[in-house]
Amino acid sequence: MAKKRKSQVQQSQDDSKVFMQRLQKNLEFFKKRRPDIYKLLASMELQRVELVVTPGKDDVDMVANGKSCYHGLAREYSIEEAERVFNENPETKRIRTFSPPWEASYQKENFADQILRNIVEQSPVKPSNFKGYIRGNIFPSMVFLGCGLGYHIDALTKKTPIINGIIIEREPEKFAVSLYTVDWEEICSRFSRKGFSLTFAIGKADQPEQIHRLVSQYMVKDVPFYPFFSTYYNHLADVELAKAVMENAKDLAVVAANWSNYDNELMRLSNTAHNIRRGGAYLPRPDSIVQSKPLVVVGSGPSLDKRVESLKKVRDQVVVVSAGTALRPLLAHGVKPDYHAELDPSYLIYQLLSDIGGDEIRGIPLLAVNEVNPFVPTLFDKVFYYFKADNTQPALLGLSHRSFTSCNPTVTNAALSIGHSLGFGTIYLFGTDYGFEDASKDHSSKSVYGDDTDSAIAEEIQKRVQSTVKKRRVFNTPAVDGGTVLTRNDYYSAKRSVEELIYKLKTSGTPPQIFNCADGAVVEGAQWLCEHEFLDRFAEHNSDAHFDTAQTFDVLSEPLDVDSFDDALTEVHKDLERVCGHYTKMIKAARLKGRRDLCTLVNDIREQQNVVRPLPGKEKVSGAQLMTHQLLKGAVQHFLYVGVCHGMACEDGESLETFMKMWEKGFLEFLAVVPSHYARVMIDPRPLEDDPWARRFIGDRDPEFLVEDAVSGD
Repeated sequence: MAKKRKSQVQQSQDDSKVFMQRLQKNLEFFKKRRPDIYKLLASMELQRVELVVTPGKDDVDMVANGKSCYHGLAREYSIEEAERVFNENPETKRIRTFSPPWEASYQKENFADQILRNIVEQSPVKPSNFKGYIRGNIFPSMVFLGCGLGYHIDALTKKTPIINGIIIEREPEKFAVSLYTVDWEEICSRFSRKGFSLTFAIGKADQPEQIHRLVSQYMVKDVPFYPFFSTYYNHLADVELAKAVMENAKDLAVVAANWSNYDNELMRLSNTAHNIRRGGAYLPRPDSIVQSKPLVVVGSGPSLDKRVESLKKVRDQVVVVSAGTALRPLLAHGVKPDYHAELDPSYLIYQLLSDIGGDEIRGIPLLAVNEVNPFVPTLFDKVFYYFKADNTQPALLGLSHRSFTSCNPTVTNAALSIGHSLGFGTIYLFGTDYGFEDASKDHSSKSVYGDDTDSAIAEEIQKRVQSTVKKRRVFNTPAVDGGTVLTRNDYYSAKRSVEELIYKLKTSGTPPQIFNCADGAVVEGAQWLCEHEFLDRFAEHNSDAHFDTAQTFDVLSEPLDVDSFDDALTEVHKDLERVCGHYTKMIKAARLKGRRDLCTLVNDIREQQNVVRPLPGKEKVSGAQLMTHQLLKGAVQHFLYVGVCHGMACEDGESLETFMKMWEKGFLEFLAVVPSHYARVMIDPRPLEDDPWARRFIGDRDPEFLVEDAVSGD
């Protein structure tokens, strides 16, 4: 018995040594190759999860939250499970997720859309014959729901090629324990081949909203592999995680509709060029300033009409910023804002503001994004530009560190984010309904979309949007009064984006108090105040604090450098030639004989799209590189999306090869046209009055568009 005990002790010591060596090896690997994961692991203390090693047994267990996960058979269970998943997903099994993009997605008059439309028109895959995606002898995308001890991931990745692997773990301690059991460097090496990728989505997430945020944060970059070609491997049956991933898949399946187009990005850059060349000042993100008065951010939701009276009662005690279309109803109700904020680059904004009347708005300070339509600043005496951190244009002027975060996608986001940066510690939201009780009244009656506005431009705009709005699905969402209100996808997306922003602000170093004074949808993170609750907050302290917008912005603002910006535009042209040439070489060098070739090429370009690296011999990425990336990214994504979706849906090798040749030809045509197109628009300055890009709406015809630029498929 004594000898047996000694043997068991010795084996326990040997096992412990092996596990500790593996842990150290994994930590060294992640520190070198995945520093973000290493940072998460290095400071972690295991409190809810532990590895159980029993002397004399060849297998191990994991105990999570006091419960055994594998009943002492982690390796055996995981390997058998991986084999079962492999057998349940043979090569002949269709991946039935979401349809490929069809012709209706590419109807705009620009050379990118025309090429894409020609490719889709000539594709052998049609809505009538689409039966799902054929994976061939690869898994285009495998989503591992839970890492467990990693044995199942190790086993499956040894057995079959996975082009795009995604590992999601919402209990980081489990991933930390797997460092003792599997060799992550070896697993990752299977994805180090050209065109292969592995995404780690690891973070603490207990509640459904946290899980959704975790999944969305990491996996939006994996589109279209996730969710179009995803096979889901749910390890240890995490129901909540699986539910969140499938819900997120529905969101990301339509994310391509929000990818930017090259011509729209160019319009924004052209607007910026006009604004900078005309001279002007910009508002840098200030540090450590505090405002005594609260800020009221006003949108144009239907509840503004009845809540504006309470705002008027405390007008002298607050600072009011009108956001976009809220300016007209505010003025109509007799409230002049302290300043007006704009985000949209479309010529429509100039038309809307002109329709209000120059005398009404000229004296109001304008805080506009640098890419605002260049006719808009001509309507105001005091104009201050701001730069968005989620835009690469400030990098052209070396101003990235002075830009404002989380300004997209609506001007309400911008006004809220900038207001917080300006030092407003208490912020009230008016007219931010994100919903409506009556589908025919989704804006303030006095807004451009309201029934109490009878100008010619208002009627024209209402007609223009009416047919589009009617097609949008209306559904219920929780209301501030405990019931429900109607909303649409665009409103709901805007609401979610504001909620994300509020979450970020409240977890910042200077969390503001944010109150919702709109009678519409619930805005998570912003406490709703009814009218008397809002007024009660001002009853006992009549602040005599002073805030002069023009004076404050004058002190904070700085001039813009025209010459350096013009030089940067020339550098962008050179970089466009370089990047388009690089992608051209990649496509021409690709073999493109089967599904694996198509997937690896598309995934390789997709991965390169996600990271911009310094040029050889340079320490930093240049502003021109970042701007090139922004101009090209959306259009390139669409070519990848069309190519891989239609290609993987082709029924046989012959039709696939024919399609790939046609797609390759179209992609190369696009890359060949871009640099010269950019040069026509940006290199030689045009007077504002003569520039057709300055009178363009988002989605309008590309003023430089020539049919001979894009003749794919002839």
